[in-house]
Amino acid sequence: MKKILYLFFIITCSLALVTSCEKDDFPGPDAQIFGAIRDSIGGALVEQDIQTGSQIEVQELGFPTLVSQFWVIKNNGEYRNNLVFSNDYDIYMRNGNYFPYTLKNVNIKPGENNIDFSVMPYIRVKEVSITRNTVTNKIEATFKLEAGKPVVKVKSIQLYAFSDIYVGAQIKFATAGTGFSQTFNPTIVIDPATTYALSIDLAANPTLFKTGRDYFFRVGAMADVTGVGTIRTNYAPYVKISL
Repeated sequence: MKKILYLFFIITCSLALVTSCEKDDFPGPDAQIFGAIRDSIGGALVEQDIQTGSQIEVQELGFPTLVSQFWVIKNNGEYRNNLVFSNDYDIYMRNGNYFPYTLKNVNIKPGENNIDFSVMPYIRVKEVSITRNTVTNKIEATFKLEAGKPVVKVKSIQLYAFSDIYVGAQIKFATAGTGFSQTFNPTIVIDPATTYALSIDLAANPTLFKTGRDYFFRVGAMADVTGVGTIRTNYAPYVKISL
């Protein structure tokens, strides 16, 4: 009797294993989507953080319960997702470093879809110069700011440094000293004619910066705007400096 029960158990497990390995009838992702987040004025890429940065939120239509998916945006403002189901989507551009808006019933067809998103950044970081001053032994940055809309104020500015291109508010050296950041309390109205200056003292950070190596520096500005959700840092492109 025990042998019969054991044999029955083995047969049942084998059948379950075979059934679990059968292919389902659902098709896989058949579309790819790529493009960029671009400034609605001039079309420049809107730079991001690769970690904890802006994301594209989408909801695939046609289901009883809509579930949000998130597509990551690269540092330079470009994005790509090769595993997408062709269908109609609602797309939410929010919780970023630009004014939020929604696109309804966007059709993503099978194959490649090149879609750029036009946004109004909270702050444009302009006329950026980041150089090494060999006399003062500092990395010095000068730049101007421009508000995306008159309601935008600036909360803080910072010169970020790191050992690779993903430098930003989330990935940076914990630099010592002063002068590399400035916080405005209370926040201030942005004057596009004002030139801001920040610097990193290399001598004050001997363990972070080594001679003969490449480092990446990037200027960022944090906006103060009400009623728009999460606000993320606006950037200019990084600059590589060899020490």
